[in-house]
Amino acid sequence: MDAFHRWLFDAAGDQKPINPVLFLATPAAYFAGSEIIGAELHEALAHLSQPKLIEHIDTEPPTVAITPQGVSCALTGGSVQDYVNQPRPGTTYNTYLPNAKGVIIGEQQNFTQNNTDGVDPTLFVQLAGYVGQVSPILGLPDEDRVELERVAQELHTEATSGNPEPGRLRQFATQLKDKLLEGATTMAATQGIQMAEQALAALM
Repeated sequence: MDAFHRWLFDAAGDQKPINPVLFLATPAAYFAGSEIIGAELHEALAHLSQPKLIEHIDTEPPTVAITPQGVSCALTGGSVQDYVNQPRPGTTYNTYLPNAKGVIIGEQQNFTQNNTDGVDPTLFVQLAGYVGQVSPILGLPDEDRVELERVAQELHTEATSGNPEPGRLRQFATQLKDKLLEGATTMAATQGIQMAEQALAALM
């Protein structure tokens, strides 16, 4: 995700559309010594588009463009996760995630929540959406995959409720982390584990 984001900023920081597949032919297309494959690039694109760091352009072949927010992220010099997870000022959290439910249950709608009790549900909504999105490519048995998606849906429901209960957020996020650890043979699972750990750390 970080490697693609840096490449996109270097190759098309002026926000011109570019074919993301070109990234796979660059020296940067490696992770932990292994060549990044198309499915992993697709995961990264989905994860970068959720916080609006990139936008998909409906062309043939499909292209993507870095957004002004994506440029800001690149200019910080840190990782994508650090940028997305940076603390918001004060204790009121305004969360806006397009199609947050859509990645799990197919409803096309936006999620906006104002929460003043000190619990920021953003990381939990992102975790639930990410797990729902990548569960088919984790290589889990069908029974485990269905259970993983069920827990992700439970977490999403709690995180988007009017007053998320920290104990339930911790319970569902811990369950997701444990289930991802069982299938932690893919980059997608490892990314999900890191997201779960960051979300849980935010409750401390």
